[in-house]
Amino acid sequence: MTRNKQIRAVLLAALMVFSVFAGSIAFTGTAAADPSAVDASQSGSTLTVNATLDGDEANATAFVDVDGDGALDGSEPSTTNNSLGGATSLSETLDVSDVNGGTYTIFVYTNDSIVNNSTTSFAISDSEAPEIDSVVHYDNDTSNDEAVIELVIDEQFDTGITASDFALYQDGEEVNNAITNVNYGADGQLILETSAVVTGDVELNVGSDVTDVSGNELDGLDDDGNVSVTVATVTANGNSPNAYQGEIVAITDNATDTTVDIESDDTQDDSENYQFSGSTGTNSQVFVFDTSNRELETYNYTVGSSSGQIDVTDLGLEISVDDLNVTTEDTIEGTVSANAGGRTIDIAVLDDDDEEVATIEDASLNGQGEYEFSFDVADEDIDAGDYTVEVTDTGSSVTATSDTVTVSEAEEGSADFNESVVTDERGDVVAIPVLLENADTATLSIGTSDQGYAANVTVEDGNDDGEVVVLWNSAESTSTNVNDVFDVEDSDDEILTGDDGQTEVTENTSDLIDAGDYDLEVQTGTSAGNAENVATLVLEEGGVENVRTWTAPDAESVSDLDEVSEALENGNLTEDSEIAFGDKVVIQIEAAGLEGTVDPEGDETVSNFFDSGSYQLTVNQSNPGPNRDPKILNLTNATVIADGSNDTYFVVYNSEDVEAVRDTNDNGVIDSGETNSVDVADDDQFDVEFKMFEDPDSGVALVDEDSSASTSYENVEAEHDFDSDPVNVTNTADVTISGTSNTAPGTEITLRVRSSGDTQPRFLKTATVYVTENGTFTGTFDFSEQAVDDTFTVTADGGVAPDVEVDGNVVESVETETTATETTTTAEETTTTTAEETTTTAAEETTTTAAEETTTDGGEGETSTGTPGFGVAVALVALVAAALLAIRRD
Repeated sequence: MTRNKQIRAVLLAALMVFSVFAGSIAFTGTAAADPSAVDASQSGSTLTVNATLDGDEANATAFVDVDGDGALDGSEPSTTNNSLGGATSLSETLDVSDVNGGTYTIFVYTNDSIVNNSTTSFAISDSEAPEIDSVVHYDNDTSNDEAVIELVIDEQFDTGITASDFALYQDGEEVNNAITNVNYGADGQLILETSAVVTGDVELNVGSDVTDVSGNELDGLDDDGNVSVTVATVTANGNSPNAYQGEIVAITDNATDTTVDIESDDTQDDSENYQFSGSTGTNSQVFVFDTSNRELETYNYTVGSSSGQIDVTDLGLEISVDDLNVTTEDTIEGTVSANAGGRTIDIAVLDDDDEEVATIEDASLNGQGEYEFSFDVADEDIDAGDYTVEVTDTGSSVTATSDTVTVSEAEEGSADFNESVVTDERGDVVAIPVLLENADTATLSIGTSDQGYAANVTVEDGNDDGEVVVLWNSAESTSTNVNDVFDVEDSDDEILTGDDGQTEVTENTSDLIDAGDYDLEVQTGTSAGNAENVATLVLEEGGVENVRTWTAPDAESVSDLDEVSEALENGNLTEDSEIAFGDKVVIQIEAAGLEGTVDPEGDETVSNFFDSGSYQLTVNQSNPGPNRDPKILNLTNATVIADGSNDTYFVVYNSEDVEAVRDTNDNGVIDSGETNSVDVADDDQFDVEFKMFEDPDSGVALVDEDSSASTSYENVEAEHDFDSDPVNVTNTADVTISGTSNTAPGTEITLRVRSSGDTQPRFLKTATVYVTENGTFTGTFDFSEQAVDDTFTVTADGGVAPDVEVDGNVVESVETETTATETTTTAEETTTTTAEETTTTAAEETTTTAAEETTTDGGEGETSTGTPGFGVAVALVALVAAALLAIRRD
């Protein structure tokens, strides 16, 4: 074979081979068809994909379009079968363990061409429980009170979830009907509608029907199906809100996966230059901005297309504890304060594991922004250990924590008496002091069955002063009502009854308890029977000791014990048996054994004094006049003031304005038929008697034998008088004008000196003076501007006496000489005879010294002047007339 032939043969063979190959390619291209009837099924993490083929495909590929772009990406689950062998069906398995649950498109294509494809939609189930990404409670519409809870997971929620699948808890208590509706948002987002923002420790209970599309329950719940809720008390959605430091701010524009930027406002001084860029999250529309670690400044924010500012301010919430070292018998006390009043707070005692052991809920700061709290360590069962006290502002969730409080075991307590013998009169309220050490409660026992009276009382030291004064009303020894029998002196202390203590009268008396000695026992705790210490109660016989009368000005208020004491100190309440008509009468009764009947509650003013039949006060007229029945005063409207601890009682009434009746049957008491009122007169005299009865017609006998005391007083016409008439003064400063009054000491009198006659210039001088205990009054005036021979009038006005007026003259000097008393006063020195001596030997025979002669050292020498109208000539005429009369008689 020639070389040319060989070449042609090779070319021909190659042409034949290429022809066959090209034919094969042409056949494949024209015969290829799209797969059909694609379906899928899942078992665990394996996805089986089925499809129908024509039988002439060279290969087939199946994949899950996870990102939904219609193309096979390297990270998406896929498989390719290159050994079809004319098969008309395809069944391939894919590993979908890394695919989140959801609905995806399943592709099958042949011959390496995506163009030749067929698809189906399939919901792939995630075999793992969906994780809870966030649970945020916030106000999504600041124009009303409505709020929402956004629940976000990393899978797709199943359908059919309703409000009944959830429950909301606040501080461990379910909030009734809190969830009102459920709205679906993004695939992994639920919006739960609530009626308002709930603050505090908030948890959401998620029911078992809340699942992803694969039926998996949520991961992140506790054993009870609860998840903690982040509470945002401030919402920023394009506005510019204020937030207290520590509050959580919900930043939102109501769209998911939104970009969020926050930065310090650069226009302010000393900015922290804070910057943050992030987003709300794939399935969330809320970004949580916690201000706890932020400064007190303004922050600019942008969320999506919305922007604004957040101004972080200081609530100033603080908590302090008074004593950081207490015992198991003490109280933990302290104060909460803030920069705003009226806010609602919760307070909790936390142990070293931050577990609550005691709480105070829904307390309110006062108008000053403060609240004082107290936890009783024993009552709250707080054991020895270290604790803190935390306060939460419920409106903002801002908290503050105290320093560590150390609770130690209390030493063994004890109870005792401060004296071994307690003495009082039977019928009185007996004060029995009980001393406590390292204890808050004690039980006191009075008497025994053998002594005919027995009672117990449990008391609590409410103010921790280590003492409780028990008040036992011996007048109620016949009663078993513990409220009538026992009381405490300090209102902070308390009597414990019922299950809280052993307070009881186990043996009472039929009559008033006898005088004598009675056992006292005391022990700590709330039960009797194990005496720690003993004492003796000595009850003595009561009785009336004294009755006295006092008087006070009508204008003087004498309505309680303090006013009585004040009036005594000021000299406005004085003992007297002559009462100016119209002034007050004060009868002082000193009697032991009355206190329990008259004043069992320790009230100063007694309203039932005249209701008891155990004693009697009578005020009866002693000078009724001929053929007249004596008057009896009806004192039921009188004021009665008790000083029971001193066995003293005051009965106060007006001497004129008091009711009276005639004692028509002369028995000394007002009977039911004696109802005709009569007036009291300014010359009436009265006998006063107070009596305690051995055998009363009603009530309990407070004494074994009748006991009484009496006194008397008389009404006198009230009057003021001047020491001289007329009143002569010199034209000097510090001139005194004096007088006397029978009104009650302390009565206020106004002295008015007014020019009279032709005196020029006219003048008016006044002075306020008071009646002294010896019945005098004195006023000082300045007459240095007046001239000799000026005339005036002096008026005394005040109290219950009528006005009195006398004339007066300004003279060069004032001198009065008599043989009676002479008083010399220096400084404004005046020697004055205060009497006028008159000797009369016959009807018309009179020897008279000068009526008022005063020698005054006024600084310009001493001048004596007689009273106008008594000269030497008049004296001579009087002597001659007397001599003639004597001769004629002879």
